[in-house]
Amino acid sequence: MLTLNNKNKFDLVKWKDEIESSILESNTLCIAIFKKDGELIFANNAIRVLFRDLNPASSLLNPTFETLSKNDCPYCNVYKGYITFGDYSTVNSSIMANVYRKDDSILIIGGVDSEQLMQQNLMMHNLNREIGNLQRQLIKEKRVLEETLVKLNSTVKELNEANATKDKFFSIIAHDLKNPFTTIIGFTDYLKTNLRTLEPAEVEEIVEMMNTSGNTTYKLLEDLLLWSRSQLGKITFTPEKTSLSELWNEVAGPMLVQAENKNITINFNDKESLELYCDKNMVKTIIRNLVSNAVKFSYRNSSIEINASAKNDFSEIKISDKGVGISADTIDSLWIIGSNHSTSGTESEEGSGLGLVLCKEFTQANGGRIWVESEKGKGSDFIFTLPLYSRT
Repeated sequence: MLTLNNKNKFDLVKWKDEIESSILESNTLCIAIFKKDGELIFANNAIRVLFRDLNPASSLLNPTFETLSKNDCPYCNVYKGYITFGDYSTVNSSIMANVYRKDDSILIIGGVDSEQLMQQNLMMHNLNREIGNLQRQLIKEKRVLEETLVKLNSTVKELNEANATKDKFFSIIAHDLKNPFTTIIGFTDYLKTNLRTLEPAEVEEIVEMMNTSGNTTYKLLEDLLLWSRSQLGKITFTPEKTSLSELWNEVAGPMLVQAENKNITINFNDKESLELYCDKNMVKTIIRNLVSNAVKFSYRNSSIEINASAKNDFSEIKISDKGVGISADTIDSLWIIGSNHSTSGTESEEGSGLGLVLCKEFTQANGGRIWVESEKGKGSDFIFTLPLYSRT
């Protein structure tokens, strides 16, 4: 308890007006004076906030005003402790207070207990920390959900592609394989019935058509089996040092015969004698398909150019024709199985569309890329890259 000497009293008297004003206008120190019957005589700003719109005496919940006023001591401290204000239907507020009685009046004076305030601050600190931890956890879980969603979308895309692959597979079996056999069977039935009456030239023409149909079917089966093996992961990637000229020489024979049938010239240019590091079998499949397509879509008496050049650590191989060309709106779908963009050649040559799909898969397996530059009616440039052999 503060003991006042004469000097203390002088100082308090000196600051009497300021102290009185601060106490009465304080928002932290609560002061109220009641009559014993509950009539409010005085209340400062701080305690009026606790009264809110309630009857001042009735706003004391614990202890109640009735309890405080029952003490018959005319001059004493009738209560010291927490007083709770409010009603039972809303959030309540408590202060640490002293209640005094003098004659028929009751003084309530108090405020926030510093220890209580520290505890509340500690609780708020812990609560904020928990909220922070929860926010970080939610952010982490959100990130996981977003990653899961991306994976799910990727899986849905893969499933759609797999479904298109399955549909294309059955379409090829049901249509592309059936038609050539139907043609061959039709010709053999015709020959069986009319062989003795046919002229040799007629027989030669029919046999030639049967041969063409058989070769087309064989090529289709070859592509189909190769593609199915690639989908099942049964093709082993075996890169080795080789040269583009060597690869071309190994596949050129059938290509040149195919081109000669349409009087098409194929010019192979590898002035830099490029050495590659790639899977030879895959690259030969790429060359066969691209050159075969160039012949298929080229006009009779035209030419096809195969040019190779080094670009940084890669070779760039371009196969150019002056054929029918490709419209811009179909270029992207050339590499997608199930896109149904297989078309007949300039002399009704048939195909399945699997060749370009294989070219893309095998180019990517070798670390390269493939694309086409074309304009309808002006021919096409099919370009693919392969890693150069490094001696280091």
